[in-house]
Amino acid sequence: MTDKVQILGVPIDNVDYKEAINISKNFIENGMNKTVVTPNSEIILYADKDPEFKEIIKDADLVVPDGAGVILASKILNNSLKERVAGVDLVKSLLELGNQREYRFYFLGGSKEVAKKVEVKLINDYPGISIKTHHGYFDEKEEKKIIDELKEQEYDVLLVGMGSPRQERWLAKNQDKLNFSLGIGVGGSFDVLVGEKKRAPVIMQKLYLEWLYRLIQEPKRIWRIRALPIFIMKVIKEKLNG
Repeated sequence: MTDKVQILGVPIDNVDYKEAINISKNFIENGMNKTVVTPNSEIILYADKDPEFKEIIKDADLVVPDGAGVILASKILNNSLKERVAGVDLVKSLLELGNQREYRFYFLGGSKEVAKKVEVKLINDYPGISIKTHHGYFDEKEEKKIIDELKEQEYDVLLVGMGSPRQERWLAKNQDKLNFSLGIGVGGSFDVLVGEKKRAPVIMQKLYLEWLYRLIQEPKRIWRIRALPIFIMKVIKEKLNG
């Protein structure tokens, strides 16, 4: 069991990156049908307004802080989280581990083009893994096919990149039907993995300025960035209210 930091009623596991990897590895090695959620400030703010979604996060087996705003919030509450654990970094480490241990991956999400690029690139970069992909724009008939595939074959890691809260809701709804060891909602990680989007330079990541780099890349994200000050103000209010 890990210590948890409560932020707007959402419990975040106080783990560093290495600990998160070790816990995830344990889930996989023991075939445990576990889920990981990687909330940033925007996701926590959404959960604060949606009790059902908040319960989905609470029911996850590991909740890691993916965002500078979450780390800042924990400091404001005088209960500092150890460090940011970015979902895309978690995915890369699992791919490296899987390459050594011949893990089976299922990637669900992204456009048809990105899903195909994921399959081609990752098989080339990580020849030790096996991989199945499906885009995230599926209809009811295609969803049944996806669920059947995830029932019939056992997968070590199921990565769902459909954006939050859709990916977490989908995992929670179908978890008990599917045959996987570890399931993670990973947002736009597929685009990063295939080079469709670039991550900020390491120095900006360390300074918690990756959000600024993404905003420069995608100015239309400004409406999402505006959620950060709202989130911080709610955290300050929570602290003042004890």
